[in-house]
Amino acid sequence: MKLSRAFYDLVGASVLWGTIGIAVQEAYRFGANSLGIVLFRTLFSCLILFYQGNRKILLRWESIAMGLIAGTFYEIYAFTIILDGAPLSSFLLYTAPLFVILFSYALFKEELNLRKVIGSFIVIVALYLDYLGTPTPVELIWGILSGVSYAGLISFSKFLQLRRFSGWDVLSAQSVWSLPLSLVVSLPFSRSISVGSVAGGLYMAILGTIIPYYLFYRGIKLMDSAIATVISALEPVVTTLLAYPLLGQTLTPLQILSASMILGSSIWLSLSR
Repeated sequence: MKLSRAFYDLVGASVLWGTIGIAVQEAYRFGANSLGIVLFRTLFSCLILFYQGNRKILLRWESIAMGLIAGTFYEIYAFTIILDGAPLSSFLLYTAPLFVILFSYALFKEELNLRKVIGSFIVIVALYLDYLGTPTPVELIWGILSGVSYAGLISFSKFLQLRRFSGWDVLSAQSVWSLPLSLVVSLPFSRSISVGSVAGGLYMAILGTIIPYYLFYRGIKLMDSAIATVISALEPVVTTLLAYPLLGQTLTPLQILSASMILGSSIWLSLSR
């Protein structure tokens, strides 16, 4: 058996998402904040993608729903990072595969099996090794909400592709219809408008949204949704590996073990389909 093109598309998306943590830290040095970056990420993505998708499809209820789900995820995760910090927010975000299993079965009867549940738990345990703490109830609730909203975005995007939406159609809907929510949440914060937020948002729009989500949607079209989400958990692994040479952070044995578990789970699930 060999790894499919879909696997490499999903890994490519994860690698690009893995650069986000480094880019955001640099943006913070120039006055950025999480909500401001989300605002400009959505604005730039909307401007770039508005003419890329099918405008008739963009007006359908499914497109509006996709944008609202994406916008909800963006805002919840941005707030979760502020509240929980990066290690905990990353750990709880990747409870998403478990919710993807449920949502995908409810939406389009994707297969339920023990193998996907085991692979999802391996990822959760692996990311906990990088956190090793005890969250407060409030931190736990917001972290789980980020995982649920991320799972909603993934499952609904696959649902749209099964309804003959192209990857560009999904991306356009995601960007255009998430903008109103982002404006409502982020504009009241005057600190949102800064050089760091604009630069960080532009980086996120191109290398954190348009290119990686295109690869992700191309991959998930051919790959099981839960398995695709497990593969996307390589994102924090890439961030950790990049932080070693770029930020001078030291890799611990637990981080190496965590990365190995996530990579192993991704390959195992991909080969055993």
